[in-house]
Amino acid sequence: MTLALLLPGCPATLPVPDSEYQPLPCPDLPDITDLPALQQSIAALHGQVGYLFGSDSTPTLIWLLAIQKFPSAKRHYFCSQQQAWRELAKLRPERSSAPADTQYRVQTGFSDRADGQLIGDAFRWAAWGYLQDSNRRKLQEIEEEAYQRSAANRTLPLRIADARQLGERAFHLTEELRERLASRQPDIEGWIAEVSAGAHRNLAHHLNHELEKWHKRQVNQQQRNTTGRRFHSEMPAVALRDGRHPNSLRHLPAAPRWQIMIDETGLRFDADADRLNTHDKELGRLVALAIPEGQQLPPLPGFHAADAPASEVDHVLHRVLERPLGIFGFTVQDPALQSIGWIAHIQQLLRWVLLQLPVEPGQPLRVDAQIERRSDYQHSQTLQIMGEVLESQCKRLDPQRFAGLQLSLSFIDKQHPLVGYVDAIAYTWGSPAAESADRLKKSALLGHCLLRPSDRALERLYLALNAQHRLPGNDWYALCAATLEESEGGLLASFLKRLGERAQQQLPLWQGYLGEVRQRLHSKDFRLAELGQALAWLDRWAPGGESLPASLRLPLETARLAADNHRGQVNQARIAACLTLSQQLHDEDAPEACSAILRLAATTTNTFEFDTLTAVIRQWLAEPVAVPGLLNHAKLHSTLGQLCAFGGQPEQAGEHFERALECLARLCDPAQAAREMAQTTSYRLTAAMDTPNAAPQALLDTLRQHLGRQIGKQTEAEISRSLAYSGQAARYDHHLWLRALVTFPQTMAAARQDYLGQQHQWQHGKDHPWPLIEAYRGWLLRDADQPEQATERLQAAIDACAAEGNGPTLQWMAEVLRTLAAALGLSCVECCSAEAREQLCHSLPHAPHAQLERFAGAGIMEHGAILAALRQCLPFNFH
Repeated sequence: MTLALLLPGCPATLPVPDSEYQPLPCPDLPDITDLPALQQSIAALHGQVGYLFGSDSTPTLIWLLAIQKFPSAKRHYFCSQQQAWRELAKLRPERSSAPADTQYRVQTGFSDRADGQLIGDAFRWAAWGYLQDSNRRKLQEIEEEAYQRSAANRTLPLRIADARQLGERAFHLTEELRERLASRQPDIEGWIAEVSAGAHRNLAHHLNHELEKWHKRQVNQQQRNTTGRRFHSEMPAVALRDGRHPNSLRHLPAAPRWQIMIDETGLRFDADADRLNTHDKELGRLVALAIPEGQQLPPLPGFHAADAPASEVDHVLHRVLERPLGIFGFTVQDPALQSIGWIAHIQQLLRWVLLQLPVEPGQPLRVDAQIERRSDYQHSQTLQIMGEVLESQCKRLDPQRFAGLQLSLSFIDKQHPLVGYVDAIAYTWGSPAAESADRLKKSALLGHCLLRPSDRALERLYLALNAQHRLPGNDWYALCAATLEESEGGLLASFLKRLGERAQQQLPLWQGYLGEVRQRLHSKDFRLAELGQALAWLDRWAPGGESLPASLRLPLETARLAADNHRGQVNQARIAACLTLSQQLHDEDAPEACSAILRLAATTTNTFEFDTLTAVIRQWLAEPVAVPGLLNHAKLHSTLGQLCAFGGQPEQAGEHFERALECLARLCDPAQAAREMAQTTSYRLTAAMDTPNAAPQALLDTLRQHLGRQIGKQTEAEISRSLAYSGQAARYDHHLWLRALVTFPQTMAAARQDYLGQQHQWQHGKDHPWPLIEAYRGWLLRDADQPEQATERLQAAIDACAAEGNGPTLQWMAEVLRTLAAALGLSCVECCSAEAREQLCHSLPHAPHAQLERFAGAGIMEHGAILAALRQCLPFNFH
């Protein structure tokens, strides 16, 4: 039976990995200082030993004697950290003519470090934190390489084990050293001398080096605070341009050559980083600075932001921000990342940067990426492979755009003349110092160029692109939206074109994207410009074009009608086509046919033809509930309620809204029921505000309860303050609340003041109902004796409605708002125009033109009279 020798320190409870070997415990050995007795004990062993099993506590001398006794045995080293055996293969060396201690290459692809350097690396990686995943992986690689080399140097694995043990001890002593320094204990040098006495000199050197770094940090901090602690940066603030950062990489002009400087800050680049707070200075952050051809920066050799005065860091960062240079970075907690480890994140950063680079498709593109070196990555072979992989990925993703790509990667050190600039960015992002936080705020980089995990950034879409041209629906929609902000010839538009060519051949893919648009319209989760881009793509790349069957053509056409509806546009031909398609589908797909009628009803209200589809809707309501489905049945009641409200019948509208709410409460999906009931409740409350002799207090109590469920605020003051700084997602609740503030000025006086007190946080948008929100803000400001601010808000509302491309309904709203401004006495607003009203008589023949004429001729009016005029000119939720 072949034996497996178990050396001292080997755990008796752990079975050996191969049952054909008979475990043989090592005999009791004399004191390890008695070398002759040890040799005699080992020599007394007999048999063919196939395996040697030891642990990290097995004395080096015993390992050495066992290897000498059984040179043909396979050797196993037990790692107590993992509680598992690790098999180590034999070495097949390849020597050069250089001496063995200076040149040693391994066929298996390991490093060309000398043995002494390998031993030193084992100590350093253990001392830097042997429990970290990345460091532990490095130690395992070093141990593997040592055993690969052991044919030429039998003692090397044992010396590596000793170095690791010493490094682990150094790590724990470093932790204790930091505690002693933090508690200001005396005679630190004496303590270091005591704990390192008798140990290898590396231990004392490591501890003294840590002490020296601590002293240096203290001196730097004292220098920073010589004139008192600074809380503000001297750097001027950066202004955004149309919401874009001037250093946004994807918005820069194209260039044929780019230099990419890469640096990082923080310590954690592995899975441990996920447990850190997003503001923790140890969190790994990676930053790239993209310098296009023709841009020059003064050299900064040896600059290190952590050691420089805050004013100098201000100056260095300002040099970057005032030039057309691209900045991009992310943390290792970013949701777009799918790998861990420093080198993997470097590759991700490079891919992300390459895909955003502004380039001319098909033209030569030279990219020189220079990465600040880390001690664990010293060799260029890794970068050469990485560069080839990245080039291949880019060319496969967009062959035309990246046909001329030549990518060069290299490591650099702190003496590189330009690395100081990217170091200043990384330091500013990761430093907890007050002046760094202020500098970061003034730079406006966060959320634009430097991504936090919580930022909703279009840049993440670049990583969603792949050569298979498959995108989830939400990513496809965001991609359509992103092309609005991408420069001409950008990668996203090019990718969308190829995706469209694919969708034309794959109907399910196209249908999935159509479903995404329909869902967004249903939940009102869209912006008009973005929706237009998505619909244009669907129409351009529809499989079969006009030959689409009615079941596919109807949802596409009604989606486009819904987009037109939000722009106040009316397409009579599309309305007629949708009616015909709906009739064709009545028996084949009744729910879809009914849904189309509901969307058509919303469209016809834009033309002030509130009775056009009333008969059709009543016919659908007469059908058994199961024909259109419970949800559609509820929506039919809700739609009929809206038409009644538009027609000046708020009481009848309320009855239909109540019927709708009763049906919606029966839906099986509680989330869907809550969402639909919230929208219908909003309609009911809007109509109730127009009901004659409505009891304000009861209505407002219901309104508070409704908004309490929607935004989580209960009191009027909380609701006013919360909605004052709300954005796109809460715009309909926002409009409803402002309508109440205007409708009930005395009852809501305190809530008005709370809302006006947050003017500095008001947001605005372009699509409905933002113009009405702005108009109501102007009305509130006028009542608060702030005519200049009121005029500004009314004018913004008018401009939004009258913008080029908007349909006649929004143009009508613009004219009514001009009249409102005049009725409020805001004479600085653009005057209402008889010529514009004449044009609207032709484009909107069913609008209440006579009522608008009376409104325009009334001059300045009292509050109640203005509300009455608005109910006539902009009925229901048109105002």
